Amino acid sequence: MFKQKLVWLAAGILIGLFCGGFMTHAPLHAVATDRQDNFAIATVPLDDEQEAVAFLDFLTGDLKATVFNTVRTQVPQVGVIYSKNILNDLGVDASKNPKFLMVSGRLQVRPQGSMMYGASVIYVAEVNSGKVGVYAMPFNRTALQNANGVAGEFMTVYIGAFRQAVVR
Repeated sequence: MFKQKLVWLAAGILIGLFCGGFMTHAPLHAVATDRQDNFAIATVPLDDEQEAVAFLDFLTGDLKATVFNTVRTQVPQVGVIYSKNILNDLGVDASKNPKFLMVSGRLQVRPQGSMMYGASVIYVAEVNSGKVGVYAMPFNRTALQNANGVAGEFMTVYIGAFRQAVVR
């Protein structure tokens, strides 16, 4: 009985080594989102190697993102800074204490002319109004190589409602 267990153990190890050695490995990507009081932060993958970090200030409605240029430099430098005030998009009055949720998600926005976009978007929901906005970042890896603190603007992909009744 002991010999039979050893045979099965050896077979399992060999199959594991075979599968691990010959199967292709897909890279793992992780995104993170967090918030504190009137501020949210999220990572936003732009392609297989590059990501942005996005910030939302609940008090001002300013959505900003920074892409670090690590292509030509050993020390990461700010490559592109995106910004947009989302209060008008979502029809939110800043004095009414808006409550925002923000996450990033994989959504490929089709190129428009020569303008290409990152592989992810930012979803921003305002709970009181029941509205959601989807925002994309123009992104081109080749252009990033020469970018050093370049200002960019988010493109609004979609504005809509996820709730019909407005919370007052």
